Amino acid sequence: MSSVSPADLAEHEFLRGLADRHLAQLARVASLATAKPGDRIFEEGSRADRFWLIRTGRIALDLQVPGPQRLLVETLGPGEVIGLSWWAPAHRWEFGAAAVQPTTAFELGTGVVIEMCEADPALGYQFTRRLMTVAVHRLNATRIRLQDLYGGSPPPAGGP
Repeated sequence: MSSVSPADLAEHEFLRGLADRHLAQLARVASLATAKPGDRIFEEGSRADRFWLIRTGRIALDLQVPGPQRLLVETLGPGEVIGLSWWAPAHRWEFGAAAVQPTTAFELGTGVVIEMCEADPALGYQFTRRLMTVAVHRLNATRIRLQDLYGGSPPPAGGP
């Protein structure tokens, strides 16, 4: 079955402090994944049916823009999560992702994780809180990247 232990998952920043029973549930459905530099993890607009907790390496999040290049949004590394779009209806990737270094990660299928969260509101709350924290960080990183690309000064603190 899974070669991922609850102790392995407990060491990951995203899951740190999660109840032992929840870590045990997740360990049963987690697997180890690897990617080589240049491997595409997922494509913007395709079906979002899994997510990854990065252990080693780096993954670039990007957007398709007119022309052959992709717009780099953010580069993520150990302790971070890739794949948030599965949590919201539509379940389509909002970004693309590719490995920029040899990468290892815990991979989890979203169908079973959603079922676990629906069956256990405490786990559902923990996932919602943690995913929202990551989403807010991601939105801020995107905003900063766009400011870098298109100039302009940031709005004053406290509002637009």
